[in-house]
Amino acid sequence: MTKVISFINLKGGVAKTTTAVMLADTLAIMGQKRVLVLDLDPQTNATLALIGEERWLAADDAGQTLAQLFLDQVNGTSVFNPARAVIRGASNLNRISHEMMDQLPDGLQYGRVDLLPSSIRLIDVQDRMQDISTRSHYSVSPMKVVRKFVAPLFSAYDYVLIDCPPNLGFVTLNGLEVSDHYLIPTIPDRMSTYGVPQIVNRVADVKVKRGLKISCLGVIITKYQSNSSTQKRGLERLPADLETAFAPHGEPTPPILNTRLPQTNALAEAVIYERKVANYRDKYGTSPVGGQAAYKYGPDLADEIEDLLRFNDLQDSLDLALTPPIAKS
Repeated sequence: MTKVISFINLKGGVAKTTTAVMLADTLAIMGQKRVLVLDLDPQTNATLALIGEERWLAADDAGQTLAQLFLDQVNGTSVFNPARAVIRGASNLNRISHEMMDQLPDGLQYGRVDLLPSSIRLIDVQDRMQDISTRSHYSVSPMKVVRKFVAPLFSAYDYVLIDCPPNLGFVTLNGLEVSDHYLIPTIPDRMSTYGVPQIVNRVADVKVKRGLKISCLGVIITKYQSNSSTQKRGLERLPADLETAFAPHGEPTPPILNTRLPQTNALAEAVIYERKVANYRDKYGTSPVGGQAAYKYGPDLADEIEDLLRFNDLQDSLDLALTPPIAKS
């Protein structure tokens, strides 16, 4: 069953995109999973990290980016084609040519990252999305564009990872609308965690109003520096801050993942698509950081996230089993 996870933080520079791209690579290359990345961030960093500038420009020129999807709804056009827009075999770790992909049997299971790219034109369309309802004669909600036109593709994947913009506007809400869970990557300092209560409040509000089942899967510590007293104090404070944010909504406090992604040059350089890499180890670094090789943090993170997903599935099954049947009248 497909798992859809959004990555969100209102603060830039917290390695949100780097974390999403690394997880996509890890699940696909190391775990042999089918992964689709939706880049909803107008900065297009995930797009450039996964396909480079040349392929991105070609997709943008052809109108096959998620920005065009929203522009179509605003302008009443039909340029974007979801199936055509998916770029198969993204990531510079992909070793299967596009021609060979076309010849592989449809049912063959092999690890692969696919991408629905973003565009800087999303900056312009964000302020016009309130017009979608009237333009479509209220047949399409500004928050349900991705659900209507893109979500039907999800069933072909094990995971869908959504890189949300650093705001709580309509584009972000489109990502949350189709997500099972969301993750909050953050540096453990006051500035990076300041917007967490806003995220929690907004998601809780939308969840109730729209009948969504989305939940926070956890908080991922990024750019971690074990010798930083500021980060140590932030880590000590974070559990209580999370409890304060989630408790008013009757939701359990999400875990702070044990895997802390360190501040390393290798992780920073891993999102440079044009950088030639031999394999996963080469891309994410072999130098020791925090007692282990840098590349091992990706598999550790993926394993922990998959464990959390399994736990959530088990909890949902138990809750369903314990729910008394509705008496027939």
